[in-house]
Amino acid sequence: ALITGANQGLGFEMAKRIAHMPRVNKVVLACRNEQRANEAREKLQGLFADTSFEVVVMLVDTEDTTSCRDFGAKWTAIVNAPVDLFLMNAGGMGGRDASDIMQPSGSTRIFAMNVLGHAEMFDALFRANMLSPKCKVVYVGSETAVGKGPFPKPDLRDADNIAAHISSTYNDPTGATAIKWIGPGNMGQSGYGTCKAIAALYFSALARRHPSMKILTVSPGGTRGTNAHAKSGWFFGNLIPFMMVAFGVGHPLAKGAERLQYGFFVNEDPYVSGAFVASKAIAPPVGKCVDYRSFKKTGNVFGDEKLQDAAYEAVRRFMR
Repeated sequence: ALITGANQGLGFEMAKRIAHMPRVNKVVLACRNEQRANEAREKLQGLFADTSFEVVVMLVDTEDTTSCRDFGAKWTAIVNAPVDLFLMNAGGMGGRDASDIMQPSGSTRIFAMNVLGHAEMFDALFRANMLSPKCKVVYVGSETAVGKGPFPKPDLRDADNIAAHISSTYNDPTGATAIKWIGPGNMGQSGYGTCKAIAALYFSALARRHPSMKILTVSPGGTRGTNAHAKSGWFFGNLIPFMMVAFGVGHPLAKGAERLQYGFFVNEDPYVSGAFVASKAIAPPVGKCVDYRSFKKTGNVFGDEKLQDAAYEAVRRFMR
């Protein structure tokens, strides 16, 4: 099993859960901070000290596409066994400058850390023949992809338009910002929802191109204890997640992890390959889950195969 962003929050919680699964004998923590990754490895290894279970640390930074492109060769050298489970968890809002800093690939920092890096890792492993033919891939999505609260509804129409979002050259005809930092006191990153929308479309398209695999996007919902709000200021990063749970508009970390676990191990609607699984309520993002590809409240946007293919084409313009 391979997990990005695995040294804390949802990634670490999922590492513990996956380790308990039958026939899983190794979990690879793919992280950018070596010290925190090793601390997480020691904690996990301690939980399974009496078994042959192994925890391996590999360094990768989803913001750095070169690091992600080289991951297949690195995986072959260190692990040299096909990936059976791949949780794409790393990412977040990234701070005030995340939509302004440009990466060598031509994408914004926020898009690279949330989407492009994972797309590059998948391709690198596939090229190296290090993805099992029946690999199960879960990308961690978000209801913000629909556009609620401080997250504007993404205007996604075709490959050129989507590429403009990715490169921060998009101009909203309504005058509303869809790619910049908004809100007082580092309250929120409007580009985050757009990234998650493009990702859901991309991974649905990817699933159709790899029919033997199970590839889907699953939102953990409004979950306290994740790292999504890192660098978003004290109010948005600490108080808001706590208040979400306290007032019933969010749920604990364990509930969010349970959704991701279902993505791997439940093989019935809505947890099917190509799906975008998220909260039926949207706001608050808790409770029963549905497949947003056929959910009327989302306008069936995520089930549009032409738009999925447009997202696929646009994302791959920024890949090697």
